[in-house]
Amino acid sequence: MEGDSVNLNCSSNISYVNSYTWFKRSGTQDIEVGFGQNYTIMNINITDNKYKCRVSGWYETAFSEYKTIDVFYSPKNVQVSVSPSARVMEGSSVTLTCSGDANPPVHSYTWIKRSGTQDKDIEVGYGKSYTITNIAITDNNYKCRASNQHGSAFSEYQTLDILYSPKNVSVSPSARVMEGSSVTLTCSGDANPPVHSYTWFKRSGSQDIEVGYEKSYTITNINITDNNYKCRASNQHGSAFSEYQTLDILYRPKNVQVSVRPSARVMEGSSVTLTCSGDANPPVHSYTWFKRSGTQDIEVGYEKSYTISYTIAITDNNYRCRASNQHGSAFSEYQTLNILYSPKNVSVSPSARVMEGSSVTLTCSGDANPPVHSYTWFKRSGSQDIEVGYEKSYTITNINITDNNYKCRASNQHGSAFSEYQTLDILYRPKNVQVSVRPSARVMEGSSVTLTCSGDANPPVHSYTWFKRSGTQDIEVGYENSYTIKNIAITDNNYKCRASNQHGSAFSEYQTLNILYSPKNVQVSVSPSARVMEGSSVTLTCSGDANPPVHSYTWFKRSGTQDIEVGYANSYTIKNIAITDNNYKCRASNKHGSAFSEYQTLNILYSPTEASTSVILTCRADGNPPVEYIWYREGEITPVAYGQTYRITSFSKDNIAQFYCTAGNGIGPRNAVSVPVTFTEECHKAQVAAAGIGGYCGGLITAALFYVLWMRWKKQNGNDSEVRKSRRKFGKNTAIEEDYENVDPEFKDDTYNTLNPRTGSTNDVYETLATTGSATCAMTEV
Repeated sequence: MEGDSVNLNCSSNISYVNSYTWFKRSGTQDIEVGFGQNYTIMNINITDNKYKCRVSGWYETAFSEYKTIDVFYSPKNVQVSVSPSARVMEGSSVTLTCSGDANPPVHSYTWIKRSGTQDKDIEVGYGKSYTITNIAITDNNYKCRASNQHGSAFSEYQTLDILYSPKNVSVSPSARVMEGSSVTLTCSGDANPPVHSYTWFKRSGSQDIEVGYEKSYTITNINITDNNYKCRASNQHGSAFSEYQTLDILYRPKNVQVSVRPSARVMEGSSVTLTCSGDANPPVHSYTWFKRSGTQDIEVGYEKSYTISYTIAITDNNYRCRASNQHGSAFSEYQTLNILYSPKNVSVSPSARVMEGSSVTLTCSGDANPPVHSYTWFKRSGSQDIEVGYEKSYTITNINITDNNYKCRASNQHGSAFSEYQTLDILYRPKNVQVSVRPSARVMEGSSVTLTCSGDANPPVHSYTWFKRSGTQDIEVGYENSYTIKNIAITDNNYKCRASNQHGSAFSEYQTLNILYSPKNVQVSVSPSARVMEGSSVTLTCSGDANPPVHSYTWFKRSGTQDIEVGYANSYTIKNIAITDNNYKCRASNKHGSAFSEYQTLNILYSPTEASTSVILTCRADGNPPVEYIWYREGEITPVAYGQTYRITSFSKDNIAQFYCTAGNGIGPRNAVSVPVTFTEECHKAQVAAAGIGGYCGGLITAALFYVLWMRWKKQNGNDSEVRKSRRKFGKNTAIEEDYENVDPEFKDDTYNTLNPRTGSTNDVYETLATTGSATCAMTEV
């Protein structure tokens, strides 16, 4: 049996055998395969069936005949043959015959058909031959199985070449393609012999239009209407059509629209639902809603529908949606809702700029749906509105600045609304020009104050002029809106301004400043007279210029070198006046300060008393800075008094003295000539002798005259060291209080004449001095 092992033995009658060689027949050749008397064939097959051996001796060699081994085996080389031919027309008949090599020969056959759709083998017959009638294109694959007692074997499949017209014509690919791109369609069909011609058809409406004749057809810049195609495939046996191939054309949303439910005509405050729709492939997968707000779109929703619930306002009237798929998005047009509402945004135009006295026409307008159908005009008068017109426009003639506030009411069938007041811009020259004061019109003397000019004008005041009242004239002093007065004086109190614009000018009233200052010019007046009899009464009145007015007074009486407070009212009455009650001053005060009056010296008349004598010497000099005075007794270096006057009240009959004054101001001193003072017993009086003085009582005139001339020469040429000592005393104000006192330079007395050295001649430095006392003495002035 094929595959078994077989042992072969070689024998011969040759003597002295040296070797055995085995040969296998392979085709026409013998191949050495072994050595030895015995040779074993392992796993024998049908081609290993012819062997011989060779025997070699010392003297001869001999071959055996070929030994053919009868190897049994199952069928091999099983084949199918076709009659009349393997090329056969669909629907005809054909006979298949099975043959194969086997030992012993094949004794049975089985036919098997390949079922392609099921991918399995089906037994269809059992003889050496198998006939197929009305053959179909699926009856094209057969094989047979040949069997003997040792096994079986299959033939290869015999594929029949079945000829047929095209079948299963189709278009590929089943395209999913983006709009605007290109796609190539291919026509394919099952045919034998293969298809040799193609025709392409495009579906347009209800018709098919031939568009190509190749196996493939390319569509460029495809659009959504280029989506239905079929082909026809033909061979020599016939033709067939494919089904329509509908292309799946992908595109972003198109024809996006907004629909409104229940209606796009809706009352303000109600509700409405908007729905977004669009054509897209693949379908729209997301929606976005936009509300128009001014020049911007605001996202307000993200569903297919968007509902405005019970709050719709007139500004909620413009919406659109965006529909999107994975290939892009598209917007709808704006859906403008027709929102019905009563008038809104009512206004008056123009915002008029008009000259006082001219005319202007106002127009009322308002936003309403349906539009405004009636108008009413109102003029503001005080706190009331007065109806003045009923048309869309209203004309005002000869306008004035009080005709500047108007409004209108606009109405439709859903209600009405008022405009704001339209305030007309009425142009006019300045009016109501006024001066305001900062910080206040009540200002302290010496401080600063700012005056500001204001006026009502349209257009506003553009230039200002300030005037100060000086007597009966106005003097221009400034040209700005404000005018500042620095270090103000009490005469700087009357100002006005002129305000101007391009239409004219106007003056303010005078602004009188209330300039505050402490008392000035304080004086004492006497009633009934400063010449009053001893023992009577007199009333002194204090007066002064002050702002605010003086609110308190203090009276002082001169007692020796002291001032004694004696009263606190505006007037002070002295009852039973004594001759010592003769020197008074007052102090006037307000909140800003106080000032003193000069001393008021009363001329008290009284009957003679014990005689006493006094002499007043007065020294006068002119200088800058002001002059100070020192009095000396001739021959002494110690001053006897300071001040412009020197009163001598103590005399001795044996006494005679020379007195002189020194005037100085720090720049240089100047001495006056000496004056002799003597006591005359006959007259019981002191007498002052001087050049130019005539008289009698003791016959002293001639002696005095020579004495004066001698003393003048002595003062001009004499004791310089004493003068220098006296100069160091200048500047001191302390008076020497012995038998004399300092007296005001302007003091006047009925008894004495004033000494005035400046007005005299060289020989007449002093004027006459009179005596004071109860005795009388005749004096003759030369």
